[in-house]
Amino acid sequence: MTMSPLETELLARLEATRERSIACFRDLLRQPSPNPPGDTRRAAEFLTTTLRDAGLAPQVFAPHPEMPNIHTSFNTGRPGRHLVLNGHIDVFPVNAEEWTAAPWGGEIRDGRIFGRGACDMKCGLASITLTFLLLHSYRDRLKGRLTYTAVSDEETFGPWGARWMFEHKRELMLGDCLLSGEPSSPLCVRFGEKSPYWVAITVRTTGGHGAYTHVSRSATKIAGAIVSALEEITDMPVRAPDNLVAMFRDPAIAAQVDEGCGAGHASYISRPTLNIGRMSGGLKMNVLPSECRVEADLRIPVGMTREEMRAAVARILGKYPEATYEEISPPHDAPSWSDPDGEMMVILRDTVVDLGRRRPVPVITLGATDTRLWRYHGVPAYVYGASPETMAAADENVLVEDFLHILRTHVLAAVRYLNAV
Repeated sequence: MTMSPLETELLARLEATRERSIACFRDLLRQPSPNPPGDTRRAAEFLTTTLRDAGLAPQVFAPHPEMPNIHTSFNTGRPGRHLVLNGHIDVFPVNAEEWTAAPWGGEIRDGRIFGRGACDMKCGLASITLTFLLLHSYRDRLKGRLTYTAVSDEETFGPWGARWMFEHKRELMLGDCLLSGEPSSPLCVRFGEKSPYWVAITVRTTGGHGAYTHVSRSATKIAGAIVSALEEITDMPVRAPDNLVAMFRDPAIAAQVDEGCGAGHASYISRPTLNIGRMSGGLKMNVLPSECRVEADLRIPVGMTREEMRAAVARILGKYPEATYEEISPPHDAPSWSDPDGEMMVILRDTVVDLGRRRPVPVITLGATDTRLWRYHGVPAYVYGASPETMAAADENVLVEDFLHILRTHVLAAVRYLNAV
């Protein structure tokens, strides 16, 4: 596609402010916002100050005083569509002893920017913030409306973040399309995702002396049997719409998905998975455990319902009278997807090519994001962001050039969507 005069001008502006953009990303990384505990006030203050310094008047909603959510918007004054940009402020917690870089330092080393949240998702958050600010300064040459939302509490399903905003400020969150900077890898555009189904299982028995195993069953041994039994869920049949998953049977597409999202990703798109995140039980070696807790993270693929997953878990646990369980994840969440051939998908893929990179492929991702909430409300939602390679790991980092490429992509994609005839 030939660049329009406006697009050429915007790219030149981005190149001229390259170092300023990198500095913004690094400064955002220097504002700790791990969740748990979920305190994002420093990072949120950095974002609101950045917006106010540009002449904007962001609204801050803090149903939990330590977890503020930011909203601002501008109307160009010309008829058009409404695009929403979204990112989350909180990041995974960190064990600093595992890092060679300072987790909150924003260090640049070997062409990479290091810091907790670098890829999930302060790279994307910095990008949509800079995109919003740049397009606000060019609003007289745009159509429609552009909205910016930066929310807290995404890492724990958003009861004080995006979910709260949809429950209490729904009219501020909706638009005609959502663009997010969550990690996708520059090689992929996310149009759908699995849904987490989290359960906490508690096994209780009488317990006793470890030498008297005939007196009581062991809660930990029962928990181990339950973990093994739950594995059968990973072989459950999935009835996904063929147009959503057939593309991943193409060896070339599957290979690019795996290159961008990690080896094996494509083959797990249509499969339910089980992770035992935590197990705890027992007092000491020679005591029969009377209690054991298991926290299981099951992922529901497109083509399977939450009710099917719930029924399977209930059937398996029903065989163990010593076990009780509770659902930890939101009861209404389900796998979500937007049209894999939708307008924003086409725009993003074409824009990446126009910027000189390989055409990204559509992908359904294995993890969940706040974008599902827009899809639940009928708003198409697409994700283009950093590589997830080091997401949640020690020395989390993003290539400097990837960050700048993502920023250029967000800017051009937003302009092309808003100014489309």
